[in-house]
Amino acid sequence: MIKKIFRSTLLANFLVLLASLALILGALYRYFTQVQMEQLQTQTALAAKGISAEGLDYFDGLKTASTRITWVDNTGKVLYDTESDAQTMENHGNRQEIKDALETGYGESSRYSSTLTQTSLYIAQRLDNGTVVRLSVTQHSIILLLLGLLPTLLVIVLVVVGLSVLTARYTAKRLVQPLNQLDLDAPLENPAYEEISPLLRRIDH
Repeated sequence: MIKKIFRSTLLANFLVLLASLALILGALYRYFTQVQMEQLQTQTALAAKGISAEGLDYFDGLKTASTRITWVDNTGKVLYDTESDAQTMENHGNRQEIKDALETGYGESSRYSSTLTQTSLYIAQRLDNGTVVRLSVTQHSIILLLLGLLPTLLVIVLVVVGLSVLTARYTAKRLVQPLNQLDLDAPLENPAYEEISPLLRRIDH
């Protein structure tokens, strides 16, 4: 009986751990996505101001790190891109964020690449002259996030499993102890669990 209680308690603790990790990772992923979108909105607004004031000169000496900037005209033709030659790039007029920016002044979208297991976030803003500037960043999938946190997660899992083993063992012994101490010669005088009272009365009878 002790072994059965021990296994049941340990399994329950392990399932709670897995569920907690899944919920925490999901919440973190959504939070970081929201933060990235807010930062991208601010960067897009600043880029729009800079391009409106300086035109192509805005890109001279500009270092964008992991953020890609694309500037298109009102037909979707690429005027400048920080990562590719604008002359060789296809028309962007059919991209959802570009279409929304041309129509309403602002657009955003995200596209997932199953090949690269990553998501690209896009925000576009229309300038006063009718052109559109679009900024994009790449966001790794939750699987890659999990792999990056794997060493830390393994330590957490080992600690929690160790504590769960100790807790399950202690709980199992505490639950069975009153049963092992039953005085069957005087069944009704045992301060045992209420659930076994019918059995003790039957023994007494």
